[in-house]
Amino acid sequence: MGSRNDLAAATLETLPVTVAVIDDDGEILLTNRAWREFGSDEQSTDHVGVNYVATAVMFEDDDEYARQAVEGLESVLEGEQETFVMEYPCHTPTRRQWFMMRANRFTVDDDVRVSVVHLEITERKLAELAAEESAERMRDEHRALEHVLERIDGLVRDVTDAAVGAGTREEIERRVCSRLAATEPYVLAWVGRVDVTNQRVSPREWASTGDVPLEDGDLVLGTDETHPAVRALEAGEPYVVQDLSSFRDADNWWPVGAESDYQSVAALPLSYGDVTYGVLVLFAADADAFSDRELLVLESLAGTIATAMNAIESRRMLTTESVVELELAIEDSSLFVTALAEALEATVAYRGLAYDDGTPLAFFYVDRTGAVTEPAVELEGVADATTLVTYEDGTLLELELVDSIVTTLVEHGTVVRRFDVTDGIADLALDLANGQSARSVYDLLERHYDRVELISYHESEQPTRTPQDLVATLEQTLTDRQQMALQKAYVADYFEWPRNVSGEELAESMDISRSTFHQHLRTAQRKLLEELYEGDTAIGRHSE
Repeated sequence: MGSRNDLAAATLETLPVTVAVIDDDGEILLTNRAWREFGSDEQSTDHVGVNYVATAVMFEDDDEYARQAVEGLESVLEGEQETFVMEYPCHTPTRRQWFMMRANRFTVDDDVRVSVVHLEITERKLAELAAEESAERMRDEHRALEHVLERIDGLVRDVTDAAVGAGTREEIERRVCSRLAATEPYVLAWVGRVDVTNQRVSPREWASTGDVPLEDGDLVLGTDETHPAVRALEAGEPYVVQDLSSFRDADNWWPVGAESDYQSVAALPLSYGDVTYGVLVLFAADADAFSDRELLVLESLAGTIATAMNAIESRRMLTTESVVELELAIEDSSLFVTALAEALEATVAYRGLAYDDGTPLAFFYVDRTGAVTEPAVELEGVADATTLVTYEDGTLLELELVDSIVTTLVEHGTVVRRFDVTDGIADLALDLANGQSARSVYDLLERHYDRVELISYHESEQPTRTPQDLVATLEQTLTDRQQMALQKAYVADYFEWPRNVSGEELAESMDISRSTFHQHLRTAQRKLLEELYEGDTAIGRHSE
């Protein structure tokens, strides 16, 4: 028995926590080394014989934690509870620290005893406080965000409605500027377009509060580089001046007499994919008006506006009675079509673009035979290359594109008439809805490639019923597989005689059976002929 008691006592001495044992009157009977050495650098004190509870009572009037300790210890001593736990601070002039006190009731030979353990929990407490402070900061940020969102909720809704509900690009610009200028703290909003022929940025629509004027004169890209609108367009990202009074170059473009109304400005490019339709410029009455959160919302609105403009331009291309015919020459080895010609050491001619379950497939004729797929598939942006037809003097390639200027142009409502490469020069012919679309596409190409030369620009009237009308109708009536079968048959000269490719080969390229391919092809041909001979009355009669 003695050896067990000795072992327990020795173990108690080694514990890194302060431990005391008190009797039913609160008097200390035993302490361990950690207790004796705590708080004293010169001598140890065991406190045996000191009434622990009575000592704590002396401080309970001034110390809430002392009062809680007394109440807890008394409840354990009286048998009301077996265990009492509390946490409390115990700071020094040089260090913040916290402890946890744990009291446990037990008996020895029917005598009540209570062990009192003090465990330092400073690291845990500091971590908890840091987490609480972080949580509070997040709550503050959340409340600030809610405030921002509450203020701009109507703005987001109205600007989105204005952009989506407008029938023309001019109407989008006018309604958006009007709505933004009516929202505090903005005092002036304008939308500028770029004329690529003279590289000038011209305000097209604007709105302001009171007598705040619009800026005078056009801005010139590459010259007026201090203006936020120019910087935003050239960098392709928002540009903000939070305090115009400290911006030395503001005098070059600050509207005369309006200094007191302008304190900050933000310019945001209106971009959809790689095409930029212009720039939105907002002036605010307050300095630091464009916080990170506000700017994120404005960027989202700029994207919505550009998307609506793209939809109108694409729709206009299908319905307009006029068309802009643009012919360009591009000299840049990084251009996808030029890189293809150089890799194959051949002349390349564009034959069309189709989509297979959302995957763009481009068709190119090259004036050589043999191993042509291996060099093509190594090009950046080409996921796969397939020989669709082999002729005596050339090959029809089917390229699965990941990212290409061809898909970018088509997705922006542009009709690619010609995209051929000879001797390192790309000959590109496009049909666009209007002059602004032409300028946007020209600007896109000029930003991406070294040398872009405008060969011709011609506006012409289209017949009442255009090829684009037919394409739009067929896209509504044909399934993806039917459209793919028809387009592959056409570009592969399946309708020529003698045929260079069989139905079985085309079916294999679509990973379908020969009979399924012919079913898709016959259905597509019938729908095409119905549209040609019966016009709009045939639309919707067949759903297969």
